[in-house]
Amino acid sequence: MASIETHHSPTAAARIAAAAAAVEQVHYQRFTAFQRWVHFLIMCSFTVLVFTGMPLRYSDQGWAKWEMSHLGGIQTAGIVHRFAAMIMVSCVFCMLGFFARILVKTRGRYWGPGTMVPTRKDWHDLVAMVRWFLGKGRPVLEHDRYSYWEKFEFWAASGGVTIMCVTGAMLWYPQLTTRFLPGIFLNFALVNHSGGALLAMGFVFVFWHVFHAHLRPEVFPMDKTMFDGGLPVDEYARERPLEYERRVREGSLHEVLVPVHSPSRQRVENVIWWAITIVALLVWAAFTLFVIWVASFWLGSL
Repeated sequence: MASIETHHSPTAAARIAAAAAAVEQVHYQRFTAFQRWVHFLIMCSFTVLVFTGMPLRYSDQGWAKWEMSHLGGIQTAGIVHRFAAMIMVSCVFCMLGFFARILVKTRGRYWGPGTMVPTRKDWHDLVAMVRWFLGKGRPVLEHDRYSYWEKFEFWAASGGVTIMCVTGAMLWYPQLTTRFLPGIFLNFALVNHSGGALLAMGFVFVFWHVFHAHLRPEVFPMDKTMFDGGLPVDEYARERPLEYERRVREGSLHEVLVPVHSPSRQRVENVIWWAITIVALLVWAAFTLFVIWVASFWLGSL
């Protein structure tokens, strides 16, 4: 897989190099500790939800019975599943509070450069990438704080989590649900809950997220930014030139610069990072095999 090139004018490149040299001992903080912990908890809770939910969805299969027996039975798996769901819902409320804070801080503005709201440039970048996949020439992209694939994944995951939370709550409290809705809505909830989980696992995680967060040559085996919080300033200037140059113009670059961690802390962080990387890749392998099995199962039932 080829990496994506970025381009700068000679003047911009010289300015980037000079500024990067001046702040050699600091990192660009891309994600706060709050954002990293929410990401970690969502990652863990999603994994547990899949491993405890899919055996219930395919309870008549031999592998599901084997896994359920090792999880302690249906009741234990259900308790673990609901506990993981509570963590997921808590993360959703944390993110809603985070967005509310942004709206208050920006006085109601949540779009424009540096935000997660898609722009015309994101559409042009996507078209350029599709043309590249079709052999129409390699694109030269300049990214802002968030690229088009990060925005797509964020909104796809947000929509999926919303569906999972609503349908999961309906299945968790069926009597309360049927007090306000016809019973057939429980069938809709069951289909959408399991189907949404398969879509999130199969497309968003197995294909889209893992490619950009793990398999791109410049970040393989996993992008450390979400766990370390930042990256060297020269890498930041190269990967996110539009945000970097905007902050240089506005004089706000210092707001996102933090000191480099001590060598001892970096060693500990590297051990943790490798442990998380290995576990994440093993989970990805398991999810991939499961997606292949589901595809063959569906094709065999036709």
